[in-house]
Amino acid sequence: MNRVLLLGLLIYSLLLLGLLTVNGGPIVLLVPLLLYVMAGIYFAPGRLQLEASREIEPERAYPGDPVRVKVTITNRGSAVEDLLLEDPLPPGLEWINGDYRLLCSLASGQSVELEYSVRGDRGLYRFENTRAVAQDFFSIFRREASIPSPAQFLVLPYTPLIKKVAIRPRETRVYSGTIPAREGGTGVDFFGVRAYAPGDSVRHINWRVSARYPERLFINEYEQERVGDVGIVLDARRRSNIETPAGSLFEHQVAAAAAISQALLRDGNRVSLLIYGQFLDRTYPGYGKKQRERILQALTRARPGDSLVFDRLENLPTRLLPIRSQIILISPLLNEDLPVLIQLRVRGYQLMVVSPDPIAFSESAYPQSQTISLAVRLARMERSLLFANLQHAGVRVLNWDVSIPFEQAMHQVLARTPPPIRSLRV
Repeated sequence: MNRVLLLGLLIYSLLLLGLLTVNGGPIVLLVPLLLYVMAGIYFAPGRLQLEASREIEPERAYPGDPVRVKVTITNRGSAVEDLLLEDPLPPGLEWINGDYRLLCSLASGQSVELEYSVRGDRGLYRFENTRAVAQDFFSIFRREASIPSPAQFLVLPYTPLIKKVAIRPRETRVYSGTIPAREGGTGVDFFGVRAYAPGDSVRHINWRVSARYPERLFINEYEQERVGDVGIVLDARRRSNIETPAGSLFEHQVAAAAAISQALLRDGNRVSLLIYGQFLDRTYPGYGKKQRERILQALTRARPGDSLVFDRLENLPTRLLPIRSQIILISPLLNEDLPVLIQLRVRGYQLMVVSPDPIAFSESAYPQSQTISLAVRLARMERSLLFANLQHAGVRVLNWDVSIPFEQAMHQVLARTPPPIRSLRV
């Protein structure tokens, strides 16, 4: 119960008792209580006029890295003798060391600092207000205030460093890059031989072929290398995610998306990101470091969720993906996804699937038994059949056991440029 209310009830009760009994004893007992309340009123804190500024270093961190938070509170009003300052932590942050709560006195114009360190998992963390509570010496009256001190920082997803993601979309853009364009010109790999034309470099003359035609010259052509359009699709459906005491499989998907986008942008490609789950979160196609920053921020916000509309991949909005481009789907995959993926191949997309293995990820969470072993064996057979059907349709698949570093798994399977694959037709 509020202390002021309790004192008020006590004073009223003693006064009423003295009047009813016509006895001066209860009235005498009122004197110290009244003096106590009057002293509290005299020393009661005035209106709090506090200002706060916040510093966060660094503003971008990785999971587990310490982040230093410093809040400076300045008193712009009258002196406050008994002041409690508290900086509430956003949900998901873990305190490491330092003081985010402080009891002090603050003279007019004086400043005090709260400095502490925190860490957290992938996400965006926003600080809004710092809480201040002032009270008198007798703890009768108190004033509370929320001091605006907005700031935020990002905990970016862990990004494995991979050297190359070998892709071969059916169409490329006009800019020079690393993707074979199926057109002759300047390049590295031999493409063919054509008749010499004025202006061609004599260094490219094929003397062996020209020797067969005394009156004509032929030169070597090399396959042009250009950049391509790549759409990364991150499966954020809750029903395809696996969570165990060791963590969430979705975090490995996010790390794979970050690593692949970084490698593709480094090679000059135009990359977009589509997070498909509770809703659609699209990062429009772009190049370079700015696009890498946009994708990283989108991956930082990504969370698995449920949706009646996007519960199945059949509602994947292919109009958001450039036609005849490269699609990279990062998903544990469900059996019902097979027809949708084959349909993408029919439409002329080159498709690559990076699939974190949910069976190996969840197997360690269950005790070993004959029943579990049989269930795992059947699940692996079903998954192998799914991959065989995808590969038969011309889909490149990486079945990634997340206990293996992603950069190692990616290098072994998807680092070499695939041969050209014809589109499926129905």
